Amino acid sequence: MTDISASTESTPRSNPLSDFSAQPWPMVRKVGEAFGWLLVAGLIFTAITSIFGRAAFLNEMANVANPAEVANPFDIRYWEHALATWMHLGPGLLIMIIGPLQFIRPLRKNYLNVHRWSGRVFLVCGGLGAASGIFIGVFYPFAGIESQGFNESMATAYFGAYTLFCLIKAYTSIRRKEFGAHREWMIRSWALLLAIATERVMLGILMSSTNIGIDILFGTTFWMAGVTNIAASEIWINLTRTPGNGARHWKDIDEKAAKAAA
Repeated sequence: MTDISASTESTPRSNPLSDFSAQPWPMVRKVGEAFGWLLVAGLIFTAITSIFGRAAFLNEMANVANPAEVANPFDIRYWEHALATWMHLGPGLLIMIIGPLQFIRPLRKNYLNVHRWSGRVFLVCGGLGAASGIFIGVFYPFAGIESQGFNESMATAYFGAYTLFCLIKAYTSIRRKEFGAHREWMIRSWALLLAIATERVMLGILMSSTNIGIDILFGTTFWMAGVTNIAASEIWINLTRTPGNGARHWKDIDEKAAKAAA
């Protein structure tokens, strides 16, 4: 990974915001960043709780003579495909820990090697998590692939494939030193990897407020969460996209504009 916050442009500009895609909204960016980090913290907590809960279930089933007799149809598929589940849980936990670090500006600026190596781990874990999720969700949906589970299968296939695409684009962009494109694809990747936590929140809300069964809600909330997180990432990208190769950070441009206006 390469520092994407350092400026590579030395030519002074009379109007720092003249080519900034979202120049009228500096306050929106500040508020959006604070609100976004609060949401991300909540989603990370949800994801980590789910990961440990699933790991506890696998450990519990290891001590049961016949897990199929005691586990419900939703959970048993994770036991039946335990290797894929562990390949999903382990990388998923690392993603939740490393993910936020990729977007902390002081870390990128002051500890570039940490940013680079944690970024490599993020990409590998993201790929493993997406691939194992595709294996379980596409081929073994708990409601059956020929029934309501088909909705889950298609949602998993679509968003899993798009996650892999975003991760590949993030890697190839930074290899070409396209800092802005790298940042944007990393944001998309992170948003998609967090979608499973968004799905858990939506699923819990709808299950507690409606009488619709989980076999219908599970696949539906997958679509809802994926679309919601993709939309949020695109809004933030467009609010903070900087000109040129994207090496300048939106905070630098906002700060420069504020000083020029003073």
